[in-house]
Amino acid sequence: MRYKLLALDIDGTIVKPHNNTPSPETIKAIQKAKQKVYISLVSARAWKDHKSLVHLLGLQNNYHVLENGTKVISPSGDIEYDLRIPAREVKDIVKVSKGLYDDAGFCIQGMWTKEYAKDSVSTISFISHSRKSAEKIPQALNRLSNKYVFSVGAHWSEPGWAVTLISHKDASKGTGLAYIQNKLKINPSETIAVGDGASDVSAMRYAGVKAAMGNAEPELLKTTNYIAPSVDKDGLVNIINKFIL
Repeated sequence: MRYKLLALDIDGTIVKPHNNTPSPETIKAIQKAKQKVYISLVSARAWKDHKSLVHLLGLQNNYHVLENGTKVISPSGDIEYDLRIPAREVKDIVKVSKGLYDDAGFCIQGMWTKEYAKDSVSTISFISHSRKSAEKIPQALNRLSNKYVFSVGAHWSEPGWAVTLISHKDASKGTGLAYIQNKLKINPSETIAVGDGASDVSAMRYAGVKAAMGNAEPELLKTTNYIAPSVDKDGLVNIINKFIL
């Protein structure tokens, strides 16, 4: 099989947590890969943080999925679509989830903030110090009349903590990836998706090679057909060498 599209999560896949610069080996492998396949970054990052890596890797002329699938950026830099949760619904989500999270973040106009005020929100992030509490948030959301896409995954640095990401009902990394595939006329079977977190599960549904990093969460490992070394060991280089170069 000759693969045509490489869809990459960022944090925990291209870069280590709390780091915005890939290893030299990873950068070199991506530069080689982009000569053979189309590369799209598919992440939960806001555009401001997403864009810096796009420029570092020289991928400005490609489609990218950001903010957990709520936005797709075109090669010209335009927003192809923008799915948000209205402010009145954000208020309801915060209310029914009260007591189940310890910190919250709201992605508004391409930036993460602690307050949402009267703004519509692309993604809500609830950090819970207890995984048990986090797992009750989806149950709380199901009591609302409006439905949402959500994932509960491990915190990037604190063992035992959990992060719940909540987005518009039609937004996910998977739907964003499917949009790009449709634009490029590329089939899922011709796609390699790589990730490490629970929010990457939806992207795997649209890929022939469903690759997980060695540091991936259990929820993701259940959906993949290839497991690479961890990000600490440049697992993405392994994937690129095996399936592309």
